[in-house]
Amino acid sequence: MPNTQRFKMPERLDFVSSPDTEMRLTKMLSSEPDVLECDFSETTYVSSAGLRILLLVAKKISVYGGTLRLVNVTKYVQRAFQVANLGSIVDIETTATD
Repeated sequence: MPNTQRFKMPERLDFVSSPDTEMRLTKMLSSEPDVLECDFSETTYVSSAGLRILLLVAKKISVYGGTLRLVNVTKYVQRAFQVANLGSIVDIETTATD
């Protein structure tokens, strides 16, 4: 069974929240989880600073063969990920209710 850790993303993943989010995600990576799930169920906005954090974490986790998975992604946030072509780098699971 894979070692999966889950992180609840902030409502807004932007310039203000990105430093704290990056620090907390990097700390989680120190235990080298097989899968790091980022729960976007309450996230309504992702800026370029937020996208940068996700790319950085994806790169760090891939170094040791782990997987970054974005779960419960709303349609609005999914659009931002599509524009950035993030789906080609990480697993993205959208919500079925929006």
